Amino acid sequence: MPSINPELFASWTYTQNHVNEPEHVAPVRERAEDLGVRCIDQAGRSMLQMLCTLRQPRNVVEIGSGVGVASLAMLEAMGSAMTLTAIEPDLEHANAMRQGLRDSSIPSARARIINERAENVLSRLADHAYDLVLIDAGAELLLEYVAEAKRLVGTGGVIIVNNAFDEHRLAKPAVRRPSTVTTRDALRMMREDPRLQTHLVPTEQGLLVATVLPAKPATRR
Repeated sequence: MPSINPELFASWTYTQNHVNEPEHVAPVRERAEDLGVRCIDQAGRSMLQMLCTLRQPRNVVEIGSGVGVASLAMLEAMGSAMTLTAIEPDLEHANAMRQGLRDSSIPSARARIINERAENVLSRLADHAYDLVLIDAGAELLLEYVAEAKRLVGTGGVIIVNNAFDEHRLAKPAVRRPSTVTTRDALRMMREDPRLQTHLVPTEQGLLVATVLPAKPATRR
């Protein structure tokens, strides 16, 4: 295991600053800052677009879309091939996302924005009907969101948890805040699930990426 040293930290910082974000994202981030919304960092946004390019998801669920920084990243990466179901309980945030989609010339038909609490919506979504689920909401219900995400995606589907470092508290064993404990439990549940292959990506906020593995063939006796 590598120790934290200046060279390692310098390399990590270089990777975080290596991303050039498109200019049209800046007004969306400014809108998020004005509303006090935490949104995915630049490196995380870039990784999200890379995962979309590799996986080519057609149907995506986003739990906690905020003002739409991550939403735009996915929609732009996939062009007209993807449809997004975005769940955002705050009306002001949902309206800001709608404005961002209009400003970016994203057709409204490609993004269904549901202004409701996620726990009231997810149970109405069909099993195995989605290719990717992004969880970018508070940690209070993270265990429930992860359980629902595993139901929603089929084989080869991807589950992504943003802010997987819980504001950099996750790696500190002495921290027992409810959000930190819940995040640890959720990440452990995904890591220990034999149906999932997981990787924790060290972006600024941390991205936990999991994919659903094919079922193992039954062993003949």
